[in-house]
Amino acid sequence: MKLVNQQLIKDANLKMLYNFIHSEDGISRTKLARLSALSKTTVSTLIDELINRNFIYDSGATVSELVGRKPNSLHVKKNSYYVIDIVWIDDNVDVYLIDIAGQSVYEEHMLIKTKDTYVSLSKKCIFESILTKVSQDRILGICVIVSAMIDKKSKAFYSTTLSISENDQANLIKELGSIFKNFPVALLNDTACYAYAEKVYVKIPEADFAFINFGHGIGATLFIDNEMVGNAGGGSTQFGHYSVNPEGRLCVCGNRGCLEAEMGETVLKERISAQGHSVFLDNLDIITFAELGKAAEHGDMIAQTVIKSMAKELAYAISNLISIVNPKVIILGGKSRYLGDLFICEIRNQLKHYGFRRMVDHVEICYSRLNYDSYLIGAAKYFFDTYYQFTDNTSDKLFIG
Repeated sequence: MKLVNQQLIKDANLKMLYNFIHSEDGISRTKLARLSALSKTTVSTLIDELINRNFIYDSGATVSELVGRKPNSLHVKKNSYYVIDIVWIDDNVDVYLIDIAGQSVYEEHMLIKTKDTYVSLSKKCIFESILTKVSQDRILGICVIVSAMIDKKSKAFYSTTLSISENDQANLIKELGSIFKNFPVALLNDTACYAYAEKVYVKIPEADFAFINFGHGIGATLFIDNEMVGNAGGGSTQFGHYSVNPEGRLCVCGNRGCLEAEMGETVLKERISAQGHSVFLDNLDIITFAELGKAAEHGDMIAQTVIKSMAKELAYAISNLISIVNPKVIILGGKSRYLGDLFICEIRNQLKHYGFRRMVDHVEICYSRLNYDSYLIGAAKYFFDTYYQFTDNTSDKLFIG
């Protein structure tokens, strides 16, 4: 028991020091000792281990205004270790190689054909492509990312983004554990990965914030006291299935008027048609958030009307979210930014009419500053921070959320 505790403490300290370096490129050992409250001797020993294991490197003396010996600067070592991200959505399997510094260094995109499955195609890509470019000992783990609620207790997930039946979806987790048994594997929700990237890479200062993702559907992840509510399985809140209109469109969940059913990209053409004639959009078979936002920006009154009505619906849902968890910031991510300034300004205006004023009036609403694919680096960092262990081999383990 004592040995186990010592390993846990060492692992926590290694990870803490590594994350300080990841967060502040060029940091010195002296500053690490001050931030970590560890002794200089302990810091030096652990840093040497991280260097020897090729997680970080020492670039030598840095520029400093201090008199005397200049401190050495430490950096995360790029292209040393990787996490493999596998994205399952619709009929596609997308595979990315993410290095520990937070850069996507390689990617492949595959379409599922008749004899393929999500798992078989993922396996083929990793063993016949990825591992011919990078040795297995440099892969820390595999993240499988889905736009779905993942139920950790029943070891199943529920999704409308995969082209298979619900029964087959429940069996995917079992397949993952057997196919990739030489790797630690984490099954993660895409919105949670977006939110984690926001927390780590934008360095959100507020301890309580909500991230709302516009993607294949609409989802949300909450952080309270700097901790993600639940885990990265996406089951702690089903914001996309909040009903803004009990008489509205029938949702795949069986409810009516859910945000996903009222505001998803699949219903944009219907909403446009209901408002009238749009010169910019009528000739399109499928309308995306980007196309809707561009039309509004170019003065299309129909597009502007639809965006304003969507903003009103989302503001209504957000006001209730604020009244329940009282976040200090709400970040709109994914494809939402494509809807432009009109959308977010209208949300702010509509929030003046909804919710508990003492809470709503003090919440900041903003767009994410990260790219649309930031969930990839969020997944890799979440896996490292949550499941990777310096002092123990986690191969053969399957983590959910």
